[in-house]
Amino acid sequence: MYEQNNVLHIIVHVVDSPIHVTLDHARALDALATAGTLQRAAAALHKGHTAVLHALRSLEAQTELELLDRSAYRLKLTPAGERVLDHCRRLLAAERDLVAACQEMRSGWEPRLGVVFDGILPAEPILRVVGDLAAERAPTRVHVSAEFLGGVEEAFARQRADLMLSVLTPRDASLVSHALPPVRALLVAHTKHPLTKVKGPLCASDLGAHLLLTVHGSDPRLELPTAQLEARSTALLNDFVAKKDAILAGIGFGWLPEHLARRDLKSRALAILKFEGGWAHTFTPRLYLREGRHQGRATKRFVDALVPRGGR
Repeated sequence: MYEQNNVLHIIVHVVDSPIHVTLDHARALDALATAGTLQRAAAALHKGHTAVLHALRSLEAQTELELLDRSAYRLKLTPAGERVLDHCRRLLAAERDLVAACQEMRSGWEPRLGVVFDGILPAEPILRVVGDLAAERAPTRVHVSAEFLGGVEEAFARQRADLMLSVLTPRDASLVSHALPPVRALLVAHTKHPLTKVKGPLCASDLGAHLLLTVHGSDPRLELPTAQLEARSTALLNDFVAKKDAILAGIGFGWLPEHLARRDLKSRALAILKFEGGWAHTFTPRLYLREGRHQGRATKRFVDALVPRGGR
C-alpha cells in the first residue's frame, strides 16, 4: 500500500510540475526547423549559435523530452520535437496577433467591431461604411449581422457586439443612443391578391380571412395596427427578402419597409392595402452603443455616416 501511494504521489507530482516555455524557446525551435541548420537558425534570429543551442537545450529540459536527434551531422527534430514545434508555432502566431492588435489600438483603430442591425432597416448605408473601410485598408475587422425586432438585442448581447441599430427600445437602459432616420412600413399584397379587390376600407375580418406573412422575432412592443392578426400568423419567414418574395408570389400579405417595396409599387406588382386600422407605420430606429466603452476610429465612422447631425 505504501509503494502504491508513493507511485501515485510521484505521478501527481510530475503532472502538476509546471513547464516554463518562453517565446525564445519557441523562436529557437521554429528557426531550426525552418532554416535546417543551427548556424542558419542563429543568423535568422540575429543571435550566436551557442545562444540558440542553449535555448533548445533549455526547452528540452523544461519539457523533459528529447526534441532533437543528434545522431547525424545535422540536428533534426524527433517526432516529439515535431509535436512541440506545432505548439510553439501557435505561441508565435498568438504573439504576432497580440502585436498587431496593440499596433492597431495605438493607431486608434479597433481590432474588431461588431454591428447588429434590424433587417427592416436599409442595409446599404451600413455596407457602404464597410466598403469604405475596406477600400482604405483599415485594420479593423468588421462583423455585420442582421436580426429582427426582439432578436436584435439578443444577438447584440450574445455576440458582445459594439453597435446596435434597432427599432425597438432595448431592455438594457445603460446603452447610449442616437436617433436614426425614420423608416416607414406599408401593408401590401400582390396586385392580384383577393384583398385588393375589396371595395372600400378593409376591416379586420377582411384581413383575417387571408394569410398574414410575418418575419421571425416579432415583438408586441411594435404596436402595429395588425397586432392581433400577427399573433395568429402561421407563416414566419427568415427575412424581409423572403417575405417580399412570398407576397409577390401571392401567398399572403404583410408589412414591407417602403424602401424595399418602392420599386414594385411603382411597377404595380404590389398594391397598398387600405386597412381601416392603418396601412402605414413609421418606425423610429436608434443606434445604440455601450456606455463607457472607448470609441475607436471605425466606430466613429459608423456613427458619423449613419446618424444625422440633428440626432446626436
